[in-house]
Amino acid sequence: MRKPIILASLALAAVAGSATAADKPYRDMIPFIDYSNPAASADAKHTNTYQYWKERDKLDPARVTSGQLNWTTNWKFMDAPYNDTLHGGHEAQDRGGEFYKQLNAKGEFATCLGAKKNDLKGLRLQYPQYNKDMKRVVGMEAMIEQCAEKQGMKLENGSYDNSAVSIYIGAFSNGMPIKINVSKGPLKESFEHGKELFHTRAGWTNFACATCHVSLVGKSLRGQTPTTHFGDASHWPTYRTKDELQSMHVRFTECNRNAGIQPLKIGSQEYTDIEVFLTALTNGYPVALPSARD
Repeated sequence: MRKPIILASLALAAVAGSATAADKPYRDMIPFIDYSNPAASADAKHTNTYQYWKERDKLDPARVTSGQLNWTTNWKFMDAPYNDTLHGGHEAQDRGGEFYKQLNAKGEFATCLGAKKNDLKGLRLQYPQYNKDMKRVVGMEAMIEQCAEKQGMKLENGSYDNSAVSIYIGAFSNGMPIKINVSKGPLKESFEHGKELFHTRAGWTNFACATCHVSLVGKSLRGQTPTTHFGDASHWPTYRTKDELQSMHVRFTECNRNAGIQPLKIGSQEYTDIEVFLTALTNGYPVALPSARD
């Protein structure tokens, strides 16, 4: 079982020993919305924008090009098969393929990642997962780092090359719906903790992730309009058009800095728990890689 966690500007320190709920410090939180049915379609009860982005090949062009309404499409117009001739995500995918072939020359890399008979189709859907050897829940990028290290190569979680390999592997699952089970075991624990972290205010802005994606979704904020957090995990890692390839955890560090919160280590259990939470809220929505975002 996970030991109690004390939140300190989202820099989290484990507390030794047991503690009751009364021992935990007070934290100001954005109220939870209904997460009883963790799936992308559940956004119909949150922002009711799911109707506009549930079928990526049927997006309304008028909404996509509207400066006031494009947030309602949840940026799905920049998911695969979007291709503006070429963007940095395609280059990353090609580079990731080169690394993958080098690492998997004898098949060990694919086996380490959990692929059967070197078949990468559907492998993305297995993550995040509980890893018995590592004794914790891990995302795909964490596992890529671990398996590459066994082959004598350093592919640090959050690095361009690690994310490139993740995109290459993930693209074999394009069109297949995310489907992680958070109803029991370590993934349920991770989901519940990730939900709590997502809604906990911190930093000098006193913001939580949910401030933007629950309280202010659809409203103007610093020249941007926050979108729903449902259905958001299907396109990561993504190419940011400011010329950066980002894994989900790298994006978390960016959000933390923007909110005046000390970022955590990429691959930390706390970031992984938020990843599990967001992935569960994408259940039923298809993988789409490579993707691009502003």
